[in-house]
Amino acid sequence: MSRLSKAAVVRRYYLYRATARPNFHYPVYTLFLLFNGLSLPQIGLIATIQSIVVVAGEIPTGYVGDRIGRRNSLAVGGFLMLISNASYLVATDFVGFTFTFVMLSFGGTFLSGSGSAWLYDTLKEHDVEDKYTHVSGRSRALSRWVQVVTIPVGGVLYSIDRFYPFYAGVAAAALSLVFVLRLPKNRMYADGVDEGDLDADEDDELTIVDALPVIRDQLRAPDLRWFVVYLALFAGAILTMDMWIQPIAQESLRASFGPTLESWGLTEGVILGLLYSAFTLVSAVVSDYASDVEELLGVRKAMMLIPAFIAVSYVFAGMWAILAFPMFFVMKGGGALMGPIQNRYINDQVQSVGRATLLSSVNMLRQVAGIPFRVGSGILAGMFTTITSVAILGAIFLVASFVLWSVVPPVSADYEPPDATDAED
Repeated sequence: MSRLSKAAVVRRYYLYRATARPNFHYPVYTLFLLFNGLSLPQIGLIATIQSIVVVAGEIPTGYVGDRIGRRNSLAVGGFLMLISNASYLVATDFVGFTFTFVMLSFGGTFLSGSGSAWLYDTLKEHDVEDKYTHVSGRSRALSRWVQVVTIPVGGVLYSIDRFYPFYAGVAAAALSLVFVLRLPKNRMYADGVDEGDLDADEDDELTIVDALPVIRDQLRAPDLRWFVVYLALFAGAILTMDMWIQPIAQESLRASFGPTLESWGLTEGVILGLLYSAFTLVSAVVSDYASDVEELLGVRKAMMLIPAFIAVSYVFAGMWAILAFPMFFVMKGGGALMGPIQNRYINDQVQSVGRATLLSSVNMLRQVAGIPFRVGSGILAGMFTTITSVAILGAIFLVASFVLWSVVPPVSADYEPPDATDAED
């Protein structure tokens, strides 16, 4: 059992999540790259390199997280995020900004599996792993609430001085690193713990030779195999739309009330900052209700209905352009609901040993699935429009997911998540 109480651990985790991704630069980083002379093809190439880094780095960094400890892995990721934020201040060309985004992606791979694994195992040590969705959802909501403030502030700072959002990002990354180091280690990695007191599945450490076969076998398990396929489809066909938010928003604004807002002194950076803040506000509100949605619908229905609702909004927006802005909110809100629920399900299916590696492997597969969808949506956007491309992605998801749920359901009808009673047995 951790030396800290459950409440103290959760408070520290909330502080870490609140400062981990303030995203001061989020609504203006593309404008900053263009200001520094990068072309759109170069920005696209950087995004491709990012995907390659994630795909190549997820399993190794997840393995490292299982070896050095999830808390230590989070610290490494936080340090790389600090380097990424700082490099914005000195990068001036394609090579420099490629380094910036490679550090961002590489740092993210240290965080992706280890963060979820640390939280689940920490709650399990307190016999409350059934609270995972609640704590994860609330921490995600807290992060979004912070971004509701920091994102528009970033837009305003950019209007004053282009470097100010990145100075703010460096300060936030340093603060987040401090909060990471205040998190307790998981019991199996804590100093002075008697190995005889650990559960049987925590006694064994994976070697690099053993890691990949173990992960392969877990991914092939009936309760996880098709769920991972479904998540890859969701990431590719649905989450790919995130890359098109700015061009769709800019086109819609310029065709509607954008000129009026600019006449009021609201620059493009400020307008986009406010828009992204509104997206984040929706995500913050709905994320806090992830556990309630899970309890109301159950994991199976939630995983079936939420993505379908997002995909339908894509199709409708393709038919009626006025629905583009509601589509943004549906995508952001639905994605915020999905995260804690899907991570809870995955954590329920795997053993503690290798948990971070497995979660990183799932994220890697999602990134791999996203590459052809990004390329394909880019081709479709060139042939038609960005909003039409997004509508086609939504239609593809609806058809493919209907077939998948009909033939090999990603979540079985008899799945029951473990509750507090199970944890005590």
